[in-house]
Amino acid sequence: MSTEQLDLVVVGCGAGGLATATQFLEDRPQGRVVVLERTTRSARGGNTAWTGAFFRLEADGSPAADFADRMTQLSEGKTDRAIIDRLAELAKPTIAWLNDNGVATVQDSTYFLTSKGPRLMPAGGGGAVVERLAAVVEERGGRIVYEQTATGLLTDDRGSVVGVRTQGPDGTVREWRARTVVLACGGFEGSAEMLDRYLGEHGHELSPIAPGGRSNQGEGIAMAMAVGAQTDGQFERFHGEPVDPRSRSAEALVMVYPYGVLVDHEAQRFVDEGADTPDNTFESIAYKIWRDAHQFAYLIADQKLMRQQIARAVLTDREPEAADTLEALARRLGLDPRKLTDTIAEYNAAATPGDLDVTVLDGVATRGLTPPKSNWARPIDEPPFVAWPVTCAITFTFGGLRTDADARVIGADGAPIPGLYAVGETAGIYHHKYPGATSVLRALVFGRLTGQTAADRSSSTTAAC
Repeated sequence: MSTEQLDLVVVGCGAGGLATATQFLEDRPQGRVVVLERTTRSARGGNTAWTGAFFRLEADGSPAADFADRMTQLSEGKTDRAIIDRLAELAKPTIAWLNDNGVATVQDSTYFLTSKGPRLMPAGGGGAVVERLAAVVEERGGRIVYEQTATGLLTDDRGSVVGVRTQGPDGTVREWRARTVVLACGGFEGSAEMLDRYLGEHGHELSPIAPGGRSNQGEGIAMAMAVGAQTDGQFERFHGEPVDPRSRSAEALVMVYPYGVLVDHEAQRFVDEGADTPDNTFESIAYKIWRDAHQFAYLIADQKLMRQQIARAVLTDREPEAADTLEALARRLGLDPRKLTDTIAEYNAAATPGDLDVTVLDGVATRGLTPPKSNWARPIDEPPFVAWPVTCAITFTFGGLRTDADARVIGADGAPIPGLYAVGETAGIYHHKYPGATSVLRALVFGRLTGQTAADRSSSTTAAC
């Protein structure tokens, strides 16, 4: 077994891990840092490499006006306000730092048709973040070592974390010792066993929305728990999105569900499709498709929707199923034609005729229908009728390690575990609902913060926790 002595070990080659290593080398140019990645170089980056990476920020990088309050409200007050405030405080300087390191940011439209303006994002999405920051790390003398799966943390007799143990594809075990260890290796959406353990027996039916999520096996969380770390975040909830299961594309989103009706395998409605704007409901809709519709539903609509400009809200590469009659559409979908026509007839009787405006929350609700439809309740009566199959894909899990506003992992005694930090989805901060466009941002913000901390620790003669 080989052992290597370093200043900093980072587990994970996504936004959080690369931000940590980049900032560390900026502050300590001669520092010794290794980023450990379980995949090959071509598959590196986890979820970051596949996401558009929208930021809930203004054009200059400042937090949106509702940034902090929205995060607090959606978590029902369970997300540590100190972490939220630190994220808001460091967002703008982190975007400036990202730009300085060669990742430009641009404003672009989201896939929500009700969005009133563009949102900030990296030019080239999360893939550009991975490629550029990985290059910067290596240009500054850092190393990225691939095909190394972390299997355990090394501790000293005082309980301080002093390194990481890994295993290579040939079974070779290596030890990487360092004053600071940063876990940035995602959640557990790629682990069928952990999904079943925390979400229930059907957890394994959830497929990661992108290939990068399959690499997030939860080892970082398990390793830290084994040395006494506390957990945070809601382990039985996750961030999911409605996607077209026919597509092989990553993030094949179907974000037009509020404008038609969703039916299950029995051709029955099971949810209020128009409860709110899609940016506020897509996660709960996806969750209910998994929980209440046995992981498969159909969005039924007509030409009132197809006349709209919906391209940015439908990212699947497959055309919708179409037919001139509801009976024929049902047969194409494998549904009972009588049940589907009855469901649509009942819905139409409760709906209000008129034009469909997909850009505003219109308040057009059904009357006397269960479940109700609170907005966009227009009849489905203009053929050809269309349908998209929709399933729930898991983006990332909410449960992770308890950290403080300095990204220090908190131990069983309520104090930080010396030498151990966690950033990105390994750190659990989300409860109930995900505040959109904050995940990659928090990875970058707290990654940069831990990089600064690691540099300070490596230059001091006595490491403080």
